[in-house]
Amino acid sequence: MRLGAANQMTIKYALTRVEIVRSFFQSLGRSPKFLAMILIYSAALAVFSLATRGVFSRPLALRDVMVALAWMAGAFVFMPLWLFIRGKTDERTLTVSREGISTEIGSHRGHVPWKKVKLVTDTRRHVLIVSATGNAFLIPTRAFQGSEQQAQFMKAIDHWRDAR
Repeated sequence: MRLGAANQMTIKYALTRVEIVRSFFQSLGRSPKFLAMILIYSAALAVFSLATRGVFSRPLALRDVMVALAWMAGAFVFMPLWLFIRGKTDERTLTVSREGISTEIGSHRGHVPWKKVKLVTDTRRHVLIVSATGNAFLIPTRAFQGSEQQAQFMKAIDHWRDAR
């Protein structure tokens, strides 16, 4: 990690698919807010399934509830599978600054302003940053030169998020 002259921090790291999925499950256990977000996404799919079955214009039947719960459970189980398949394993360059997060993997670039970041948490094995769209950055502790740098990284993010 390096602290740039323009008041930014840049780190480089790569993740394996197993690390991505393991980090997802660890984040569920260590971050109640992240767990709540994932459950809300799953519940939204269940409500959508109820809507497509027309239950808001007729009485709710036990079968409707069972189908909705199956969709919710399916979404919850599908997420780590999707992460395993679609997780980015190439080296990532991630820069945080007062404007937000900038990321680059190969020729792909992205930017997430702090107002679109819903969660930042340190789970001891990685830093988890989740955007409003549900996309997440999992930054392993090995991306930092030590716990002091990781603490400095978290402190800077907290400062920039509070300043927005």
